[in-house]
Amino acid sequence: MKKRSFKYKKALGITLALALFLGGIGVVQRILDNHTSDFEDESVVKVEEQKKTTTDETEKKTIETLKSPVKDGIGIVRYYYNKDDDAKKQEQSLILFEGVYRPNQGIDYANKNESFDVLAAISGTVTKKTNDPVLGWVVTITNSDKISTTYESLSSVSVEMNKTVKQGDVIGKSGENVYEADLKNHLHFILQKDDALYNPEKYIGKALNTIK
Repeated sequence: MKKRSFKYKKALGITLALALFLGGIGVVQRILDNHTSDFEDESVVKVEEQKKTTTDETEKKTIETLKSPVKDGIGIVRYYYNKDDDAKKQEQSLILFEGVYRPNQGIDYANKNESFDVLAAISGTVTKKTNDPVLGWVVTITNSDKISTTYESLSSVSVEMNKTVKQGDVIGKSGENVYEADLKNHLHFILQKDDALYNPEKYIGKALNTIK
């Protein structure tokens, strides 16, 4: 009888030990599952937050529109030369210098021979400032997308080399130069992207990312 009781107690002990062992595994598994779930949820939240931040930063970056470099009321007196224009407009787009006709690579503004303010058509950095004996004072402003606007035939300049300029800032005054002496007091305005020339008149009022 004692022998059977001993065997019974031994079997019961093994059963309890096994139950505790299996129960322990279940508890550990539940703990791991909970932690894994928390980790996965946290990762998803972090990725979504990162995407939202990136989107917000992209939306904050405003794409500028190319603005006129002069105030309203000052008109174009010489156009950008385009081989597809009619003969009359092409004739108005040629520059006679030293007995040779050359295609105009920008547009020219004048105000009945009166001096006027020249405005930054884009925001950017002053990458050129020089007093050329033929072209007059020359200023180039370049932005981060390698779009540049150049202003020639200035009589004076109010910006400094390597300084940041905001769109609409006054950068100087119109003046006369040797290259287009027939226009007298005027501004010669050039638009470039990656060193390629574009017709400024075509893009004034349009977003800069349309220049291509």
